[in-house]
Amino acid sequence: MRCSNCGEPIEEGRLFCLNCGQEVQWVPDYDSFGDYMVQEKLKKEKEQAEAAAAKKRAAIAAENRRRKKAKKKRTILVSIAGVLVLVAAGLFIKLGMDKKNYNDFDYQIRMADTAFSNHKYEESYKFVERAVSLDDSDIDAKLLLAQVQVKLDKTDAAIKTLQDIISQEPDNQSAYNQLIKIYMENEQPEEVKSLLDGCDNDEILKKFSAYISKNPVFSLPEGSYDEPKTLSLYAKDDEDKIYYTTDGTDPTTSSTLYTDNITLEEGQTTIKAVTINKNGISSDIVSNTYTIAYEAPDPPQISPSSGTFTTDMDTHIYIIVPEGCRAYYAFDKKPTIADEQYEADKPVKMLEGTHTFYAILVDEHNKVSSPGSAIYKLTDAK
Repeated sequence: MRCSNCGEPIEEGRLFCLNCGQEVQWVPDYDSFGDYMVQEKLKKEKEQAEAAAAKKRAAIAAENRRRKKAKKKRTILVSIAGVLVLVAAGLFIKLGMDKKNYNDFDYQIRMADTAFSNHKYEESYKFVERAVSLDDSDIDAKLLLAQVQVKLDKTDAAIKTLQDIISQEPDNQSAYNQLIKIYMENEQPEEVKSLLDGCDNDEILKKFSAYISKNPVFSLPEGSYDEPKTLSLYAKDDEDKIYYTTDGTDPTTSSTLYTDNITLEEGQTTIKAVTINKNGISSDIVSNTYTIAYEAPDPPQISPSSGTFTTDMDTHIYIIVPEGCRAYYAFDKKPTIADEQYEADKPVKMLEGTHTFYAILVDEHNKVSSPGSAIYKLTDAK
């Protein structure tokens, strides 16, 4: 028999459909205690049927939820798989592009320039270093590399980069400009001098003439002189300072600052001088040697000249003494400054007999002349 409500098969003896809970009429109704028992049984079966139906519905609902969850999980997994495929494809494409860009000089230098403009110096350094490795001959790339190195306090590396540029392109003003700026900021004026000393490009030297110190000028040619001399030193610019030494050592800013003329005395003196300009850059050291060797005075003139005299004649001996000199005399020997000094108002008297009169001159520099002499023969007039 089947249920009149849902069509499910019904076992014989059951009073309710286990599927939908519909009551099954097997026999006609009648009122009796037996009918009460039947009713109780039907009620119990109905409750069981309803519980079974509820359990079945719960099982069906649970199964539906499981299937729905499983379907959702599969959908998520499929989506994730799709995303992973897309990511993998993107990574593959990106790796391909990165590899291409890594070996593309234009790309590397463009990225370096952009990063530098945005003050991202570490990033810029990575790109420009790669660009230079791809094309070591590109001067603009090296100039940018030097700028980035300065920003990252890689001063020594920047100096080497700029030196390489100048070696590669000796007339590159930008490289000179950057390098001089680094030297000046690091208080290395001697490096600026060395850099410009090695440059033979007139345009470069003219452009950076403010960093070139001209040699000091000496007013007196070096050589030997027979009298004291006064030496003057001149600088090209009034702001330049001249330092000098007289002991043969090289002058520095710790040496004597030139402010007035230098007097050259007897003997040999070597003057070394250097100019320091307003930027603290020195010129070459100029050295002149002067020898002051005073000439001894000529032998003195003696009056009268040699001859024979008698006591009734004027027997005084006179020495002609030039201005600035003094005279010494002696008889029969060559005099020294330890002998008698001649006084103009006290002429020397001849000695009786035959004697040789000697005289010398000593000038203001204590130079002694050769002796002058005269032979006198003095006899008695009787």
